[in-house]
Amino acid sequence: MFPRALTTGAASPETERMTIAAAAGLPTAVRVRTPEHQQAMDRVTELILRAQTPGATTSEERHGIVQEAHAHGWADVVMVGEYVAVLAARYDKSLDGRDHLRALLERAREDDDEVWEALALAMGATDAVPDPRPRLDADRDLARATVLLETANRHHEFLASAHGQCATAYLARDMWGLALEHTAAAEACHLQARHDAWRLATAMYNRAEIQLRRLCALRQTGDRPALRDEGEAARSAAQRVPLSLLPESWALDLHIFENLVDAIVPPVDSSPRPLAEQEDAEFAAYVDLSRAFSDPDPTEARRHLARALEGIDPDREPEFHLLALTLDAELEAAQLGHPTAGLRLGRELSLRRHQARADAVEAMRSLIRHEQMVAEHARLRVAAEFDELTGVANRRGLAGHLDMLAEHERVEVTLVLVDLDHFKEVNDTHGHEIGDEVLVRVASALRSVVRETDLVVRWGGDEFLLLLDTDDLDAATRRCAVLVENIRLEHWDELAPALSVTVSIGLAVGKVADLDGLREAADQALYRAKQRGRDGVAV
Repeated sequence: MFPRALTTGAASPETERMTIAAAAGLPTAVRVRTPEHQQAMDRVTELILRAQTPGATTSEERHGIVQEAHAHGWADVVMVGEYVAVLAARYDKSLDGRDHLRALLERAREDDDEVWEALALAMGATDAVPDPRPRLDADRDLARATVLLETANRHHEFLASAHGQCATAYLARDMWGLALEHTAAAEACHLQARHDAWRLATAMYNRAEIQLRRLCALRQTGDRPALRDEGEAARSAAQRVPLSLLPESWALDLHIFENLVDAIVPPVDSSPRPLAEQEDAEFAAYVDLSRAFSDPDPTEARRHLARALEGIDPDREPEFHLLALTLDAELEAAQLGHPTAGLRLGRELSLRRHQARADAVEAMRSLIRHEQMVAEHARLRVAAEFDELTGVANRRGLAGHLDMLAEHERVEVTLVLVDLDHFKEVNDTHGHEIGDEVLVRVASALRSVVRETDLVVRWGGDEFLLLLDTDDLDAATRRCAVLVENIRLEHWDELAPALSVTVSIGLAVGKVADLDGLREAADQALYRAKQRGRDGVAV
């Protein structure tokens, strides 16, 4: 009935701080980085808050860091750079926020990073960038983001940011319960990290604002029994925020929020907090709204309401605008001595809006349940068809891939066997934990040289199999030579002092239907590679 305007410019008051909170995640201990890698991450992360201030950063500055990250293979730095570009696109019209958001999503999926995928999906489900898609598509993305975060890495450096972005998206849909769930999750992330306490305070501020909005919407339907509990929750949320950690203007906002809560639901065991007096505050109109609730003179109260309505934007602050209109109708009825038709109509419309919001929340929760089922199905498939340690396919996954190739009538393929040289010595010298990490890194290197139609398989303890969708043996041999060199040149000493890793590769071309014969031919080639001194390729 009174839809919120979706803007592509500056964030509205009700979403601006949520956006800042979502964007405020900073690195914690998650992955081992070289000093150069960490410096690049620090530089690009420093751009996050600056990107939300017009003119505070430049495309060239961001692009330089991202180019360096591409050159070194620092996927995490690249993703932060794309994120910065999406944030900056609000103010820099030379940037296409949707293109950068698409790039962020693609990179997150390539890197199997659930947190970044969730953050990108949630950003796409808000007004962070223009979105021409039907609303249901955006809702599905938001549901998927929610489900991704349920099983995401608890120590991910941007987990709080992703939860904050989901909270922003739910807030834009007036789904306050879901917004509060993600706000609470963001608070928990900040508590776990035990650093940058102001980010925790910001998340708590967000909670207070959401609770106030929900209270205002409920009050429009009348003085209902649930109002008391909702008011106490809103008051508690405002009082819990550690003001010393926030800017002075935000502390004033919270004072005004608490004034309005006290006016709607007066405290039982204490006196209402004195009214904030600053007339130039961002939420100064809410002070007049508080006065209207508290003034016993209906005529004077309606004067306060008139001033409040002048300062409240009905599109950007619909809950407060409608609450003011509801109170005005109630005061008019009090002056006349009987309920007016306007009051009855307003109450009926408020109840219908309340029910419509409840229906929308249930529809969203239904989407979330569907995404949970899809995710569980995918999890079971991964558990059955993929190696738990390395994330590449296992033998069962290979069987499924062969069935797919048979359906597409693929006749010949290239089979590649990759064996780690002297891997037993790695385990004996450095321990099995280092050995496992070596396997993970080698698997990652293998994935980096295959295409969508190829498959990487962990065939045995230290042996991998690649099934390449090509019968061009020369081209496949060149790709394998690059792979051998990449693995040899990997910075293994960062993992353990004096550690070096090489692989031997054998490959053969043959018919898909004769996998055993093809593997035997590749195995003989692998034997020749080892006979030649290892760290090489043979066909």
